[in-house]
Amino acid sequence: MPRILSAPSKSLEGVMESRTQVAQYAATMTKELCRMCRKVELDDLAYLLEVAAAEAAKVRTMNGHAAREAVHQLAAAPPA
Repeated sequence: MPRILSAPSKSLEGVMESRTQVAQYAATMTKELCRMCRKVELDDLAYLLEVAAAEAAKVRTMNGHAAREAVHQLAAAPPA
């Protein structure tokens, strides 16, 4: 049975303290996990990881209040 970590490693404490740093790390890790899933045809899981990577990238490119508001807005295409 795989070991599940219940608490973050002490060696990582304080390394990533800002919202942007954590978002960058999350984007990098989810992209790598997505690549691995696609390779073994776990397409549904890969899709979810792509969504997570896209959300992390949005946070990474924005900062502060604007980032929190953007997550909650829905963009609709203009009527044709």
